[in-house]
Amino acid sequence: MKKINLLIISSVLSLVLFTACSSPKEVSITTNKQPISTTVKEQDIREVTYNQLTPKDKERVLGTWKDSKLSKITLHESMGRINNISYIGKEVYLIDFPTKGGVQSNMIVYLGMDNNKLIGYGYTD
Repeated sequence: MKKINLLIISSVLSLVLFTACSSPKEVSITTNKQPISTTVKEQDIREVTYNQLTPKDKERVLGTWKDSKLSKITLHESMGRINNISYIGKEVYLIDFPTKGGVQSNMIVYLGMDNNKLIGYGYTD
């Protein structure tokens, strides 16, 4: 009887451990603003943004979309040229692309979190 109980208990424990270890993986992208969590299968927000840039803006980017930085911010009117003012006061993605030479060292782009559409460009120093 003790052997049967021991066998049942060890089987149940093995099943519980196996089930607990098979959860889906998540990737955490950490930026200087807030960490943004995304699943491995989702397309990178930085790539989505890069694909919406004009050909002229793409030429300015130093490297690829992978060299950009992603963060979340609350958008304010004074932060740049905003094409869709309905996002003022809301949380949006900020993507910071390094640029080639020139006066400006980067290009800041804002992306809506609800539809991943480009909503404006930020001011840079």
